[in-house]
Amino acid sequence: MASDIGGRRGAPHEHGGRIPLQSAGVPEWPLPTEAIATGRYHGDEWVHDPSIWAWAHAPNPAGAAAGVADGLAAGGADAWLVLSNHRLAVVMAASAAKKAEPRAEQQSGGWLSRAKSIAKDAQSLVQSDEESLLTLWEAPSAAIRHFGAVPMGRDVDPAWFGQIAFQDGSTVLIRMDNKAAAESVVSAGNALFGG
Repeated sequence: MASDIGGRRGAPHEHGGRIPLQSAGVPEWPLPTEAIATGRYHGDEWVHDPSIWAWAHAPNPAGAAAGVADGLAAGGADAWLVLSNHRLAVVMAASAAKKAEPRAEQQSGGWLSRAKSIAKDAQSLVQSDEESLLTLWEAPSAAIRHFGAVPMGRDVDPAWFGQIAFQDGSTVLIRMDNKAAAESVVSAGNALFGG
């Protein structure tokens, strides 16, 4: 994800510690090209960098799109952008934010620590399939102004983005596979909000 927050460009976007939790996983996607990472592009040329799957524009760091970008950056590949008729949120599974326990002390301990380790592993196998979610960022659905399907880029066949525009003037663009997928963002938003 990349961003332009208060005139400051970032690719990839970094949450700057504004989100207290972070994914324990390391994303396996490529980094942006040097031209995009250093801000040496014009207009919407960034859409031609395949590593940029989303873009946030906000007039300042308090903008809703900046919050979405912060949450998605903190959650990495474990983050989900979810929408209901009550709120828009960036969430991740609680287990994705946890650090793995060091295995070295389990191996070096005596029979009691090995027994505890076996019991803990067995307990994790029988736990419920339900998992709690952590909210990294959220806003009431009233913060959303509209949904859009936006063609971008300088190719004959444009790159399509689903757009979430906020009341505060900020916007999140999410890369879609095609025009129909981008238009589905509008349909889903209208279905939730009766538009």
